[in-house]
Amino acid sequence: MGVVFQIAATYAPYIYLACGLVALYQLYRLWQVRGERRQAVFSLEREKAVRDLSGIFSTAMILLVVMGVTYFAASTLPRAADTMQEASPTLPAQFVVAVTPTDTPLPVTPSATPTGTASPTPEPPTPDPLQATQTANALANATATPRPLAQAQANSPVCSDPRTVISAPGNGAVVSGVFNLVGTATHEQFNYYKVEFAPGADAQEGFTYLADGRGQVFDGTLASINSRGFANGPWTFQLTVVDQTGNFPPPCRVTLTVGN
Repeated sequence: MGVVFQIAATYAPYIYLACGLVALYQLYRLWQVRGERRQAVFSLEREKAVRDLSGIFSTAMILLVVMGVTYFAASTLPRAADTMQEASPTLPAQFVVAVTPTDTPLPVTPSATPTGTASPTPEPPTPDPLQATQTANALANATATPRPLAQAQANSPVCSDPRTVISAPGNGAVVSGVFNLVGTATHEQFNYYKVEFAPGADAQEGFTYLADGRGQVFDGTLASINSRGFANGPWTFQLTVVDQTGNFPPPCRVTLTVGN
């Protein structure tokens, strides 16, 4: 049912147009049937006209139901997604440590060269031994308490652009209930980011809008997703960061298996 609402919200203008065309045709049919009924001489002709009128009214009721469901989906789902994103709880500390990259700087904060100019391709910083020890301890503690999403982080997808990254759940992870899609969405000329979904594993097309954000995200929650709205099986989730010119780096995709 959740997928039906998502489709209705995405294609609402086309659904309204189709319903309007059908309604115009039904009005034309109503005018014809009423004329036939007035001119009918035999009882069989009058009965046929009555049946046609009943069919026209039934079609009108179906159109009202379809338009009502479409309006509900188009007006309610975007606000519900924003509310869920604002109300999503802060991730546990050990979960954040497991997905935070410590050796790949983001392009929006380039490291300075000795001459004082920003390096277009900054080198990864030298790991701090103390920080490496603390990170290893945090990962060890996280492993001691297994959680489905924490295990999935080991298979995090390799995205071609560090400005567009889905770091958790990991590629191929099994999810259920409400879960957070965690990653990075940033750009030097950032405008917004969007999260989309498509059925099947490693889907390359056929994506449908799921959520978006108007602020940059650095290793944080991109969207809170309720898997109960998806059928069991593999689904591909895609993150796209759009800049102020309408262009975007290569999207990042991850395949998750819904197992409600």
